[in-house]
Amino acid sequence: MRFLHTADWHIGKTLFGRSRLDEQEQVIAEILDIARREQVQCVLLAGDVFESLAPTGDAERVVCDALAEFAGAGIATVVVGGNHDHPRRLAALRKLGNPLRIYVRPDPVPQAGGGVIVFSAHGETAQIAVLPWVPEYKVVDITQMMNPEDTWYEAYSENVAAMCRHLAVGFSESTINILAAHLFAYGAETSGSERAVHVSQPYAIKPAQLPQAQYVALGHIHKPQEIGSSSRCFYSGSPLQLDFGERDQQKRVVIVDVKAGFPANIESIPLSSGRKLREVVTTINQLPSLAAEAGGDFLRVIVKTGSRISGLPQQVCEMLPNALDVRQELPDVSALSAPVASASQSPRELFERFVRETKGTAASPEMLAKFEELYNEAKYAAD
Repeated sequence: MRFLHTADWHIGKTLFGRSRLDEQEQVIAEILDIARREQVQCVLLAGDVFESLAPTGDAERVVCDALAEFAGAGIATVVVGGNHDHPRRLAALRKLGNPLRIYVRPDPVPQAGGGVIVFSAHGETAQIAVLPWVPEYKVVDITQMMNPEDTWYEAYSENVAAMCRHLAVGFSESTINILAAHLFAYGAETSGSERAVHVSQPYAIKPAQLPQAQYVALGHIHKPQEIGSSSRCFYSGSPLQLDFGERDQQKRVVIVDVKAGFPANIESIPLSSGRKLREVVTTINQLPSLAAEAGGDFLRVIVKTGSRISGLPQQVCEMLPNALDVRQELPDVSALSAPVASASQSPRELFERFVRETKGTAASPEMLAKFEELYNEAKYAAD
């Protein structure tokens, strides 16, 4: 049986106020083309389908169109709720999607309540254990719902791992066994674009605590990576570079070939849709040449200047319309050596030299007058 693993679409997410809905539609179309070409039977969408708990109508249209396209191509879809997704909003799709083999799981539920999706194709049967994002304030109630006789733990991470093990208790050698979850695995490398509070240490689940499965499809971390585990455990990553912390990442989907009783065969297929994000360090004089080579990439521009320039971001954006984040890099004053006093230089001359070396500009008459005033006050106070 062949699966396609993707996650963290974050449909509706903007970048410094710039809409990226067209890019999001393009990359979903690319994922659909890959699924068709690779003759995938099931797509695993491991959470954070939307960026916001209250997505716009356009964002909802993009997602519903995508699910309809998968269904129309004869491809089943498992949709896992993420920490950015509103459970009730996703739940509205559940009954509607079931006849189309769109299996939506917005909230954690026990095995008997749909926590394990049984899916058959090509004479094989897959058991897909599904664990959406578990809010910390609900962890005890959900653990008790999974199995009232189980002991719940003090640590959030231990409880979430126990939920995964509960869902996987029916895995067998005669079935394909997959865990699809939205969680933070200990050791995963973050991009800085995830919600900081949800990638902190208390949320980190040790991979060794997860159940044995032929494949573990994770969402939540945006950088594509494999997590060291006894199972093949992957974050597919986000399909677009969502923020400048992801600027060097090659985005991808994961194709999983798996047969009952055998290890999964994994292949990563790179994605090419969407604009690249780049960070460039430049000077005022180099900006014109940068404008000629910028292309369609979104830019973070760091301009090295000798002193703070008022209105610089506006100037840069006029020259580089795709510059979304403009910053100034000033000299490190602490790294500059202080002027060495000499008998031939007056305090005023030393001050003028200090301003020139640290600010890159001459001291104004007003600044010099203020220096003289303060210097004389200090001198007379000392006397």
